[in-house]
Amino acid sequence: MNRLAADIGTTTIELCLIDDITGKILDTGILLNPQRIYGSDVISRAKNASKADLAGKMCSMIRDSIQQYVTDNWSVDWRELSLIVLSGNSLMMHLFFNLDTTGFLTAPYIVNNLIIDNYIWDGVKTVSMPAVSAFVGGDIISGLYSLSVNSLRYDKAVFSDLGTNGEIALIIDDKLIATSVACGPAFEGGNISIGSPAIAGAIDKVHITNGFCRIETIDNIIPPRGLCGSGLIEAVFELHKGNIIDDNGSFTMEQYRKNGYDLFVLNQSLRITITQDDIRALQTAKAAVSAGIEVLISDSGISQEDIVSLFVAGSFGSNLDIKKASGIGLIPKALEDKVVVLGNTSLNGAVRLCLNPDDYDSLCRMSENASSVSLADSDAFKSSYIKNINL
Repeated sequence: MNRLAADIGTTTIELCLIDDITGKILDTGILLNPQRIYGSDVISRAKNASKADLAGKMCSMIRDSIQQYVTDNWSVDWRELSLIVLSGNSLMMHLFFNLDTTGFLTAPYIVNNLIIDNYIWDGVKTVSMPAVSAFVGGDIISGLYSLSVNSLRYDKAVFSDLGTNGEIALIIDDKLIATSVACGPAFEGGNISIGSPAIAGAIDKVHITNGFCRIETIDNIIPPRGLCGSGLIEAVFELHKGNIIDDNGSFTMEQYRKNGYDLFVLNQSLRITITQDDIRALQTAKAAVSAGIEVLISDSGISQEDIVSLFVAGSFGSNLDIKKASGIGLIPKALEDKVVVLGNTSLNGAVRLCLNPDDYDSLCRMSENASSVSLADSDAFKSSYIKNINL
């Protein structure tokens, strides 16, 4: 018998197969979320899911893709699974369980079913990580759980899970205060001209010296297959450092404004190019995250200097160069030396719960006691966002 942990992201799905008896991780896998055709962000996805003829289809798409991957790639009999733990943002969980998504579309953004702990999916017991609110999902709780902070022992720490939906939590005075910001899919290589999730062959390192560009890929696979989120951050940093783009993120030379800047060229049919639109997508994403961190801290009555640790989670964070991320303004300068990069903690927490299912009740209490803060109407957030657009 085996157990399955799944992190269902807006752009990608990551899976982990675990031996029921030994607790050993038997295999891992990553696949693209097939629901991407119905929108790259959570709001577009929720609008499509509110259409009666699409909700069931979107549910089936995600379930079928996971089942097919497990049975085809791992030769696992689905009926031999004893437990499935799902983690992801609140909308992804609603789409998976085919629940009403209209609460995601209008204020006050109240949704039901934040805790799903007794569901049978095709004969297998399935639970989802408890969520906090419509836009602070179980992936935050899962991430904190992976750090063993269900007792909130990390006082004055910020935890950020950065993907298409950026979720940020502040632990202060034994309290958990969380918010979310709309990043778009740039951190996961989405809506980028030749983007890629953080998988083998994706460009994740960029160096530009005297106009000459050198790239590295995940697992050193060449030629590259695209540009992932961490690679996009490095490319923008290097372009700015070399005065190829200015503080506004605009190309300084006419030759790049129309066709972009080539990061890698093999031949006419294979060239990886970063465009002006790619740079703009990153600027809006990083401005939202940095502003969210700044305002969450300041609204809590403390300063950035009081923060002990800034945990950065998310698949793209595994390959993140902190100095370059800080250099473009993704991470506030005052927190640069306090960053701890964690990788996919949403999946890690799901794996841990697979091995310790009795912890579920304490995770539910953690989510119920957390405070969710909306920044949508915050003047401070809007001001900080505008300030952080520039590089």
